[in-house]
Amino acid sequence: MLVAVLSCKQKPPQEYKNLKELKSLSIKQVETTILPTVNIKDNDKLTSPAVIKVNSQGVWFANEGSLGYIQLLDDQGNEIAATFLSTNENWMKEGPVNFSANLIFDAKASKVGMLVIHNDPGSGDGDEAGEKISFTIPVTF
Repeated sequence: MLVAVLSCKQKPPQEYKNLKELKSLSIKQVETTILPTVNIKDNDKLTSPAVIKVNSQGVWFANEGSLGYIQLLDDQGNEIAATFLSTNENWMKEGPVNFSANLIFDAKASKVGMLVIHNDPGSGDGDEAGEKISFTIPVTF
């Protein structure tokens, strides 16, 4: 199951009361939306510390060396960890760039959760800023 959230006026992640508030894309929207690839697949078991690797695929652009950030939510939608995706590669090149993050967490109270990958659309308005894009991957602990 892949759930992606696409919105310019999306609530900040900490405002989600539970996972059901995340807007799901239809299968057709998911098939036509190009997203970065992640080394974590649906229902993978995460243990702390978890190394999360994201390949931008050239579809998300970095901002000052950061692709965005990752959140780990428990089964109630509470944030149990968050960190930024960074790279040591040349992030200003065209095409794919690999980003990673070490996610340290304590999920003893939950058996399942969601990994949420957020882009960094940059600042500014109009053409200066991109669109906020997030997608989720269900995980187990």
